[in-house]
Amino acid sequence: MIYLHRLITRLFPDRRPDWQQKREREFILAANSLKTLKVTPEGGMSIDPEELRDQIIAAREQLQHLVHQPGKSSRPFQSVAEIEVGQKADHAAEAPVELQDCIEVVAWRRFHSGAAVRYVCLQSTSTGRFAVATASLFTEAIESLPTWVDGNTNRQIANALQLGDLQWYATMSEAMDAWDAEL
Repeated sequence: MIYLHRLITRLFPDRRPDWQQKREREFILAANSLKTLKVTPEGGMSIDPEELRDQIIAAREQLQHLVHQPGKSSRPFQSVAEIEVGQKADHAAEAPVELQDCIEVVAWRRFHSGAAVRYVCLQSTSTGRFAVATASLFTEAIESLPTWVDGNTNRQIANALQLGDLQWYATMSEAMDAWDAEL
């Protein structure tokens, strides 16, 4: 059997890239390591879901250091007293947010009249709080946004960041509601 395999390998070499061959070997090793994997004569496969769940949980534990949780502070240690004071604070109270640690989140609302509002929010990666940087109202039925929207939006966000008058809220909907209330 070994000689037949060697002959076939010489007559028909595998011309796939090395990374693809390595990936296939890794998959085969992973599949062979499953204890409850069963293959039917027709080619079907089955596995115990508990074994799969255990492997997923073990992989999550090994790789959890790569995932940033939005609600969890990226700063070092905070005392329990600081956390309790932060939880008792008003939802609209301004939290210390470093603007370098924000991501842009776009949300839309459609009104009964057919008009739509595009909110460009900032989310703090350290506190998980939201602030509306700018909003645009679209009253006509349009297929796609005009080309000038992105450039204008970027300028408006830059102005909001420079002025520093952003109000931070616990949820995006609270931030959007507060923006609407100010109008």
